[in-house]
Amino acid sequence: MRTLFTVLCITLLVSACSAQAQHTFWPFGFNSGLDFSSGTPVAISTPLSTDEGCASISDTNGQLLFYSNGETVWDRNNNVMPNGSGLFGSYSSSQSALIVPFPDDPQRFYLFTAPPQAGEWIGQPNAAYSIVDMAANGGNGDVVMANVLLDGPVTERLTATYHANGRDVWVLYHRWESDAYIAYLVTCQGVEGPVVSNIGQAMHGNPDGSGASLIGCMRMNQQGDRLANAWGRSMAITNSDWQSTAYFDVLDFDNSSGLLSIIRSDSIGGTVELFSRGYGVEFAPNGNLVYMSDHGLLNGGGYSTIRQYDLTSADPMNTEVVLATENRAFGSLQLAPDGKIYAARLNGATYLSAITNPDVVGPGCGFVDNAVSLGANPSTWGLPNHWDTYPTPPPDDPIALRDTLLCADSDPITLDATWTHPFQTPSYLWSTGETTASITVSSAGTYVVEVQLPCSTLTDTVQVKTGGIAIDLGEERSICEEDSVVFDVGPIAVSVYWSTGDTTHRIAVREEGHYNVTVADVNGCITTDAVFVGSRNCQCPLYLPNTFTPNGDGINDVLHVAMDCSLTEFEFVLFDRWGRTLHRTDDPEFRWSGDGVPVGVYAYTLNYAWQAQQAMHTVQRNGSVSLLR
Repeated sequence: MRTLFTVLCITLLVSACSAQAQHTFWPFGFNSGLDFSSGTPVAISTPLSTDEGCASISDTNGQLLFYSNGETVWDRNNNVMPNGSGLFGSYSSSQSALIVPFPDDPQRFYLFTAPPQAGEWIGQPNAAYSIVDMAANGGNGDVVMANVLLDGPVTERLTATYHANGRDVWVLYHRWESDAYIAYLVTCQGVEGPVVSNIGQAMHGNPDGSGASLIGCMRMNQQGDRLANAWGRSMAITNSDWQSTAYFDVLDFDNSSGLLSIIRSDSIGGTVELFSRGYGVEFAPNGNLVYMSDHGLLNGGGYSTIRQYDLTSADPMNTEVVLATENRAFGSLQLAPDGKIYAARLNGATYLSAITNPDVVGPGCGFVDNAVSLGANPSTWGLPNHWDTYPTPPPDDPIALRDTLLCADSDPITLDATWTHPFQTPSYLWSTGETTASITVSSAGTYVVEVQLPCSTLTDTVQVKTGGIAIDLGEERSICEEDSVVFDVGPIAVSVYWSTGDTTHRIAVREEGHYNVTVADVNGCITTDAVFVGSRNCQCPLYLPNTFTPNGDGINDVLHVAMDCSLTEFEFVLFDRWGRTLHRTDDPEFRWSGDGVPVGVYAYTLNYAWQAQQAMHTVQRNGSVSLLR
C-alpha cells in the first residue's frame, strides 16, 4: 500500500497531470507561433523575435501566462512585463530560457537563462535565473528578481527534469571549456547545488577562434533517467574550406543524486565533403528512441539531417536511421501536446517539419517535411524549451514502502523509509514512536511513517501481515512391518511437497526412514517439518544387540539372538574384517563369547523363517556388532 499525501504535493500533482495544457502556446522564430489549445496546431503571431531559444508557460487550463526569449519577458497580453527586459539570456542562444514552477507556490516561476557564446556577447559569462510572480501587476506578472548568477561560463544548453520525489526539479547546464555537466535542484528552499558530473568530451573553442561547441541543445527524457546532448566542433582548413563534426551523446541520469554516467556517443561528418554540426535533440515519449538534428549550414545553406537512435539496442549508436535529408537546415526538435515531434526550419521557411509517430522504430515514425504552416511568419532555429514532456510522469513514491509478509518462522523484518536528497536531511517519526529511518518489526500490524522535510511532510503506510501454517509430524515413532502410519498437514496448505515425491495433504508411510514435508500457505509463507519412522517385525520380534562386552562381569558377556516366535529356519554367520567366517551356527539358542577374538567390529548375516497365518515368512538381515572388553 502506498499512501503519499501532502498538501503541497497535491498542488504539484494537479499541475503535473495538466502538463499538456501548460504547453499549448508556442511563441518562436520571427514573430511566429502555434496554438495547440484545440488539439490541432494553429498559426499565431506574437511580438517575440528570436533567432534561437525561447520558452513559454500556460496555466492548467491552457491559458497563457508568459513567454521569453531569454532577454525579454512578455505577459499573457503580449506586453513586456515590468522589469522584464535585460535578462542574461539571448535571442541567439540555443536554449536561452527555461521555466520552472516554484514547488510550493503555483503563482511564482523561476526563469533560467543561458548566455550566448558563453556570455561573450553580453559580457556576462554566467548562467542565471530570474523570478516571475504572477500574482503581481494585477495578475499579469512581474519579474520581481532578475539575473541571479549561478555559474559560468556555460554553453548555450539548458534543460530540466523532476527529482525522483516528483516535487523538486533538476536544472542542468554544461560548463564551457570543460567536460562538466552541472545540475541545480529547485526546492522549496530555493535553488540548491550544483551537483557536478565530469563526463564525456570537453566543450571548448576551436583554434580559429570559433566556438561551435557552444551551440546545440540537450534534453532529458520523459522518464527522467537519460539526457541527450548535440554539439559540434568546426574549424577552417583553408580560406575557403571548413571542416566540422557533429557529436551526439546520450547519458544515464540518476534523478535522486543528480549525477550523470554511462555515456554513449556518435559522430557525423568531420570531412571537407561532409560539413556537419549537431543541434536539436528530443526523446520519443516512451523513452526508447531519441532523435537528433544536424546541419552543415554555412553562409545560409548546406546539408542537414534528422536521425533516429534505438536506445533498447545493446549498441544504440549503431542503430542510426537517417529520416530526412534537406538543404534547408533543421533546427530544434520539440515534442508537442499532440504527440508529434516538431522540427524548426531555417532559411525563411514558414512551416515546421514533424515526426508524426515518434515511438515507432525506423522510417515508420513518419517524417513529414511541411507538417504545419506558420502563415507569413518564418521559423528559425528555436522552438519553446519545454522540459516537462508530454505527459509528465506521475511522481515516484519517495519512500517506496510496500505491504509485506512476516512468516511465522521467519526472522523480524526491516521497514526502511530512507529518503535520499542531495541537499536536505529529513527527520522520521514512526507510529511506533521510533525516529530512525528504518525500524525492525516482528508482529503484524499497520505501520505509519512521517518523513518530515523543510516544506512538507511525506506520509506512508505499510501493512505487515503474518502467515505460515503450523505443522507437526510428531515425535519419532515405530510401526510394525505389516502396518503403516498416516501423516496429514491439513487442508489449509496451498502447496505440499513430501520427500517421497507426493504432493497430497495426507500420505501413508509403510517403510522405515526419514520423512520431511514442505508446505506453503496462500501468502507464500513456507513451513517445513520432519520425522523418523522406525519399522519392526511385530509377528516375530527380534532382539540382536549391536555391542557386547565379554569381560566376565556377568553383564552382556555373550552375543546371542532373541526371538519371540517358533522358527522353521535359522542361520547366523559372523565375519572378521577380511570377510573370513569366525562363527557359523543354525542354533537359535547359540551363545558366542568371542574367545580369542580381538576388540573390533564384526559383520554378520542372519537368515530365519517362521510359519504364521498359513504362510511362510522369510527374513534376511545384514549388520555389524562391536566387541568391547
